[in-house]
Amino acid sequence: MKYRPNILLLLLTILFSGSVLAKGQQYKPFVVASESTGTVEEVTAATLSALQDAGFEVAGQYSPVDGTNIIVVTSDQLKAIAARSDRGGYAAGQRVSVTATNGKVEVGYINPVYIQHAYRLEGDMQPVYSSLVEALGMVRTCGAGKKNMTAKKLRKYHYMFGMQYFDDPSELGSFKSHEAAVAAVEKGLAKPGDALTKVYRIDLPGTEQTVFGVGMKAYNEDTASLDETFQIDVVDFEGCKKRAYFPYEVLVKGRDVEALHMRFRMAVHFPNLSMMGSHGFTKIMSSPGTIETALEDMVQSE
Repeated sequence: MKYRPNILLLLLTILFSGSVLAKGQQYKPFVVASESTGTVEEVTAATLSALQDAGFEVAGQYSPVDGTNIIVVTSDQLKAIAARSDRGGYAAGQRVSVTATNGKVEVGYINPVYIQHAYRLEGDMQPVYSSLVEALGMVRTCGAGKKNMTAKKLRKYHYMFGMQYFDDPSELGSFKSHEAAVAAVEKGLAKPGDALTKVYRIDLPGTEQTVFGVGMKAYNEDTASLDETFQIDVVDFEGCKKRAYFPYEVLVKGRDVEALHMRFRMAVHFPNLSMMGSHGFTKIMSSPGTIETALEDMVQSE
């Protein structure tokens, strides 16, 4: 008897297999856009121009460490995607880095699709990724080592037992209104002579979400472990430059002020780091507490 395949079963198998493959797609946290000659200043200017030509709005820029400029951009599309989620403000700013390395200048950016899953967004960040690729290029994705970071793993990610998830933020303060909370953050970041500086502010239309980008520089021994150079020297030691980890975000959500806990934020950007060793998390074990305290003091600044 001649074998006749069950067409319905075959179609279901194909569809199911395709779904499994889609769900099993792996993501890397960082993207190398280009590697070129020239100075950091020249490449930064060209990068800014390319981003603006592509329709991105420059929210802020700064230099967290020597030899690196960070550009944070947003767009109506990016803000609309972020506004669909309860804590979407964390993803409203797209971080781009320009870094001198090995005699060249490397342009990189955080992978918006990786962030989509890590920050549990409701919207699709693929169009944002496509716009960045068109504007800046894409040589390769990098980061995470041999870790298989799928959408499923990212959406429930934490580094290990006892460490924070995305929805375990540091609760920095609560105020009588959204406007009062925003004003408190503005005031705290404007305070001279401390470790924290304002890099950008993005308001999400139609929501009570405002996100601030915060730069961190140590000014005494007590704040040494929050310094951006201290942090990045430990974690960014192989492969592409991952300076687009900075700046840190503080989110005003309604009348509450919060920030992703460093034990989540650092870990999800560098999931392949070991716990021990010269580039392990134990080298920065004091940083989460120092950062949380500094942010709490900033919000309550008088």
